[in-house]
Amino acid sequence: MLRLVILPLFLASAFAQASALTLGVVLDQNESLTDYDTTQRYRAFANQVERSVGQPVRLQYYTKAFLAIKRAKDGELDMVFGPAQVIANIGKLKFEPILKTEQTTAASFVAAPNFKGNLSAKSGARLGMPDYESVTGSLARSEIISRGLAKSDFAETKFHRMAEAPLYGLKLGRYDLAVASAEEAKTWTATNGGRIVYTSAAVPLRALSVKSEAVSAAALQKLASSLQSNNSLKLTLATASKADFKGVASMLNTTPTSLPGARIIAAAEARDLMAKGVAIYDVRDNETHKMGYIPGSILVPYDEASAKEVDFDHVDDKFALDRLPKDKNTPLIMFCDGTVCWKSYKSTVMAIRAGWKNIYWFRGGFPEWKEAGFVIAKKD
Repeated sequence: MLRLVILPLFLASAFAQASALTLGVVLDQNESLTDYDTTQRYRAFANQVERSVGQPVRLQYYTKAFLAIKRAKDGELDMVFGPAQVIANIGKLKFEPILKTEQTTAASFVAAPNFKGNLSAKSGARLGMPDYESVTGSLARSEIISRGLAKSDFAETKFHRMAEAPLYGLKLGRYDLAVASAEEAKTWTATNGGRIVYTSAAVPLRALSVKSEAVSAAALQKLASSLQSNNSLKLTLATASKADFKGVASMLNTTPTSLPGARIIAAAEARDLMAKGVAIYDVRDNETHKMGYIPGSILVPYDEASAKEVDFDHVDDKFALDRLPKDKNTPLIMFCDGTVCWKSYKSTVMAIRAGWKNIYWFRGGFPEWKEAGFVIAKKD
């Protein structure tokens, strides 16, 4: 009998002494820490994670996606349960998605019944947006930027913490265009008229990502199996991988897909132009350049202080235009760290404004060059 009593006590003691894991939960726009059901649901979720991985779990809530990403980057989180854009961002930080919701979401731009315009340049639309950091807001911002639209293309752009606020403003005549989830947009237009101007690609609604060195492979397998069979969140979960969020990552903070005054090229064309003697400029910082660069590229760092926007204000940015060819008809190529890196976009814009007339923008930059299997160089 004594042995039967000691064994559970021993196991409890071992569990208590195991290193604790921190689980970051990014709350949905419709969830609140003041709501009892919300906190109970996530506490039960954390308990289930504890039992599966055999380690105590500390629960940390976030209402701001950016802060959760920062905490993950600072090494303060071991697991993150949150929306697709958060999972995509921390995928660069040794976090591996293990589960995703089968439920997906997308962002729709809805036009008021009396608005005849579209999501286009100089539309003059009054635009109502959901929270800046929400998945719907992130997808919508990415679409606006990819079309090369600036703040000046809209009469007004206003973000709302409450997800339903933009459509409510549309109904009241406050906005001409409003952004909502695809499901809400479909329901709203069926009742109120108007039309859906554009809907983004669908992404997983939520997902769970774990730092690779925080939990053993066996524990991860047990956790995934447990949560898939039954979980307190009442969400149907499926196996996930980084591939599920590659498209999301490319949409977030992406650079425009067009740039008047420059020609956008891919890796193969950049290589062919270089073979013909066209100079290629790497505008990343020195440390990034040393870790890997295109052989023959000229390092001219772009010191970026401005916002990642089409109509960025370059006043606090620094870029040595005097290091470009003196003859402004000379062809040249600009590149940086891929479609989410704005430095080559901004340096190209500045060069165009300064009078250079024959610029090739290698938008995919170093990641595309590397993925194509072309030769790269490094510095010690």
